[in-house]
Amino acid sequence: MKSLGNVRAGLMLLVVLSLAVGQTPQPQPTTLPIGSATIAEVKGDVSIRSPEGAALGAQRGSLLPAETTIETVKGSVVLDLQDGSQVLVKANSKVVLKAPSEDKGFYLELMIGKIIAKVQKRLQNAPSFRMGTPTAVITVRGTRFSVEVNKKQRTLVEVFEGLVEVQSLQLPGPPVLLRPGFETGVGRDRTPEQPRQFDEGPGSAFEREGNGPGQYGGEREGSGQSRPGGETEKEPH
Repeated sequence: MKSLGNVRAGLMLLVVLSLAVGQTPQPQPTTLPIGSATIAEVKGDVSIRSPEGAALGAQRGSLLPAETTIETVKGSVVLDLQDGSQVLVKANSKVVLKAPSEDKGFYLELMIGKIIAKVQKRLQNAPSFRMGTPTAVITVRGTRFSVEVNKKQRTLVEVFEGLVEVQSLQLPGPPVLLRPGFETGVGRDRTPEQPRQFDEGPGSAFEREGNGPGQYGGEREGSGQSRPGGETEKEPH
């Protein structure tokens, strides 16, 4: 009788444990908040401030919410954005993360300096990737490109892959469409310049990051051949 009681007690314990396991919440897949980014890589002197202005540690794997300000001095940082895109922020740059569902509809704003972006390709009905500068709005649906802003707030956009739409932030007018190998500039109170070719050179922009600050652009007025840059292509809206 004693052994039978032990068996019954054992069965009851198994039932209780089974019910407890069934009620344990299962881990849910994590999703990043809209407009946020994580630090994939950081080198050198990088300053990060929260939306409230508090200093944050620039560490690999850190989650940065929308409205975070990133300033690189003699360093650089690679950001993984919430939509799957990747942005390399080069030295002497200032970037503010943005929630694309709010305000201007940007994923980020480049205030000064240079970034190189790999934008995740969009499905047909997915919204385009948009970013801003003090003088331009850049819209893409999946591509590789660079954006540079100098001290005079002039914006230079170069395209390595896909199509990029560039328009003035301050003046109305039709956008300029850039194909791979073309660039355009947008100054203060100016519309985008006529697209012109540039020499990208071997390798991708990310692969050539160590080749010096002038490798991907800068003030190269008059360089390249002046010719249309694909204005008849389908717009990336």
